[in-house]
Parts: sequence; structure tokens; C-alpha cells
Amino acid sequence: MPGRPGSAYCRDDATGVATVRTRRQRLGQHFLRDAGTARTIVAALAGEPPRVLEIGPGRGALTGPLLARFSWVRVVELDGTLAAGLAARLGCPPGLEVLHADALADDLEVLAAGGPWQVAANLPYSVGTPIVRRLLPRRDLFVRLVVMVQLEVARRLVAPAGAGERGLLSLESEAYARGELLFTVPPGRFSPPPAVTSGVVRLELRPAPAGPEVLARALELAATAFTHRRKKLANALGAHAAGAAAACEAAGVAPGSRPQDLELSSWLSLAREMPAAPRPGAE
Repeated sequence: MPGRPGSAYCRDDATGVATVRTRRQRLGQHFLRDAGTARTIVAALAGEPPRVLEIGPGRGALTGPLLARFSWVRVVELDGTLAAGLAARLGCPPGLEVLHADALADDLEVLAAGGPWQVAANLPYSVGTPIVRRLLPRRDLFVRLVVMVQLEVARRLVAPAGAGERGLLSLESEAYARGELLFTVPPGRFSPPPAVTSGVVRLELRPAPAGPEVLARALELAATAFTHRRKKLANALGAHAAGAAAACEAAGVAPGSRPQDLELSSWLSLAREMPAAPRPGAE
């Protein structure tokens, strides 16, 4: 299990890497090359807790500024070559801990041991959304996420009720965090430049607003409704659950609403009024 970093992490296995799980798969990424952007991301973190888990450090553009502010920076890098060379690239600083691991698949209890942590990340576009989804419910391990993702994803993470970008990801974010879009990052600040603009989002994790069963049911209903986002709510849910119109009335939700119009609280009310259908064969 990872522990407090020190010079040993610069020599482990003669690679500079504390290996949690070896992965040969290489995940493509656009590397941040603008120092000002990196400093602004670091400044968006709080002073406490004084430790940061960085996901996907790449060549260390963000890792260096993080180490300048925080005494303990643990990085999780999937690419074995990048992970092996990062400590030496940065001068083998004592506050750096490098894990060759997969933030999307490896055990979060291991990756985040010694926490809770703040998280900073320039996430690869291809896995940014599932990684954020994986971290959001883990307030026991993480208190704050400052992540750079594709701007479209960033806007969905913070979209309020009524916004065109609002969808299931918006509700998941709202359920577990208070989110804000801090700033955008143009393609020219990366190497190689991506075809799209990026956005940096800060997510302050908070307790869930309902019990796990009610929340899971609310998100299940929303997932169904958002596949028919142009339909009125009662029609969007009607094929999935009997009594959708009656449940809307009982929950105080206008059946003519569109899925993107509803606050999370309305989805929770619907979940309470529209329990899951019994499984086949259940008594």
C-alpha cells in the first residue's frame, strides 16, 4: 500500500516507480505545455488538505507547480514509460510519489491511501468522463477535484436545470458536488494541439442529498428520460415505469416538463413516488 513519499520512490525497482499494477496499454494524451495554465490550476486548489493526487501527469507540466505548493504529491500514470521517467525529469523531489496504475480500473482504496486528497488532473478526453464519475461518490477519499476536460464535458458537469447541456452527468455532478467552470484552455497550450477547447472545472465534493437506493433510482429514471430528452417527462418515462403521470403529479413535477428542466430534488421526489418495478418471480 502506498505510504508517505521519500527518496525511496525515486529508486524503487531502478525505475523511479512504485508499481500498483503494470499496464502496457498506452493511453494517448495531449500534454499541457503552458506554465501559466498549470499555475492557475494549482491556485484553484485549497491549502488543505496539503496533499494532491494527480491523475495522468504525463511529462510533469502540472506536477512541478503542484510540488512547489504542496509537500506531498502522488501521481497516477498509466503509461509505463512516462511513469518511469517522471521522477528523474523533475529532479527526484522528496515530496513526489509515482504510481504506475490505472485511475479508471485500479482499487481507489489503494490509490488514495493516506487521504483524504485533493485531485488535480489534465484528463485524457477519451476517459475523462468515466474517471470523474468514478471519483465523485468517493467523498471519503477525495474532498476536491480540479480537472481539465473537453469543454463540452465541462459544461455538462456544471449545467443547471433548463440548460441545453444538462444531462445525466449534470445530475451526477449535482448529487455529489458543487461544481463551477473556472476557465477555458485553447488548443495551442497543448502538445500536440487537440481539435477542441478544454475547460477546467472545480468540484467540491459534498454528502449525497438522499440515501443510496433513492439516489440510484433517481439517476436510473433520469438516464431513461434523457434518452428521450425531446419528449415530455411523462411520455419519456412512460415506457420505463407504469404510473409515470401519476408519479409526476404526486411529486409536484409538471408532466409536460422536459428532462433537462428538472432540478435534482425533483428527480429524487419522482424516485420516491415511482419505486422500481419488482423483479420477475419476486413475491
